Amino acid sequence: MPFANEGNDPIAARLSKCYWNLSSPFLKDVIPKKRPSKAFNRKPPTKLESEEEEYHKFERGLHISDLGPKLKETDGQPKLKFELADDYKSSKHCICMRSNTAYECERCHQYFYGRLAQICDLHPNEFFLMDFRNCPFCKAPIEMIKKSPISWETIRKIEEAELPSDGDL
Repeated sequence: MPFANEGNDPIAARLSKCYWNLSSPFLKDVIPKKRPSKAFNRKPPTKLESEEEEYHKFERGLHISDLGPKLKETDGQPKLKFELADDYKSSKHCICMRSNTAYECERCHQYFYGRLAQICDLHPNEFFLMDFRNCPFCKAPIEMIKKSPISWETIRKIEEAELPSDGDL
């Protein structure tokens, strides 16, 4: 018996308070003692806890319809109570959903269609993988790419036009 002298060993004394059958030769036979539940010995809430509980009850009583700006009914349509001034303009505008454009590279004079990579003032952490960061043909920097003077439809017609053959000369 490994814990026969429980009185002398403080570790054995502490373990015997927590476990049954410590003298068993098999570990699986050692069973933890169940402690009495403290559910019935609950202390009354402190002042802070009671105030928190009261506040949570108050929060549960609020309705979403009570939050936000009040609506005014005019001409049968609801309007916001707070309206922006007519001359109000934001200094920042979003360029994320701009349309594709035809571009020409000044180095290789190739035309391509798409968008040049730019940073949006409203969404500086957003970037689009298909935006061009340089020329797709010669890898010229974005500073050498200019907007094409002719439309993309005209460029496509020129590129798809039939070239003269040797017999036409």
